[in-house]
Amino acid sequence: MRSQLPVALSDVLDVGTGTGLVARIVAALGHHVTAIDLAAGMLKVARERTALDHLDVHFLLGDAVSPPFAPASFDVVISRSVIWTLREPDAAFRNWFALLRAGGRVVAIYGLRTAEPPDSGAPTEDQRTEFIEQYYTPETRAALPGMTLRHHEPLVELANEAGFVEIRVTPLDMVTGEETSPASQLPYVLVGHRR
Repeated sequence: MRSQLPVALSDVLDVGTGTGLVARIVAALGHHVTAIDLAAGMLKVARERTALDHLDVHFLLGDAVSPPFAPASFDVVISRSVIWTLREPDAAFRNWFALLRAGGRVVAIYGLRTAEPPDSGAPTEDQRTEFIEQYYTPETRAALPGMTLRHHEPLVELANEAGFVEIRVTPLDMVTGEETSPASQLPYVLVGHRR
């Protein structure tokens, strides 16, 4: 995580924080962290876990697509396993871009629905499809374009269209098996910059 963030201490917004895992990691690195989520129950858990770690994170109820902050409020907007939950990922990238100060960056951690080698221990393609179809209706799947993302290009395009430059995608091999996007094993990180 450290390599994806600025060296200088920064104002960081964690969108869709959930239990606050990323917010805690970033706060432990010394950054000033604000974290939002639409689920009050998740924020309660995030606050409790953060207090146990004696970290300072400002948690608020808020929408990841349209965070309730003024333009140019942050140096970094970060998300983990949020892309697949967004009905309007294009609007999210545009809004995240607007929240950044000049020189800021977006850090989006996400998964792809890719076939794993049979001996990897990962679920097979059929098992992944069965999981998605069991828990998500066709209407829900159709409304969430990032749910079954198979390639990086659509996200790179969204980031580019929002105004981000120097966009790069990197696999996070060290945390294989930790991605929580449906049907995904390996997390990737997209980093894009605002000039």
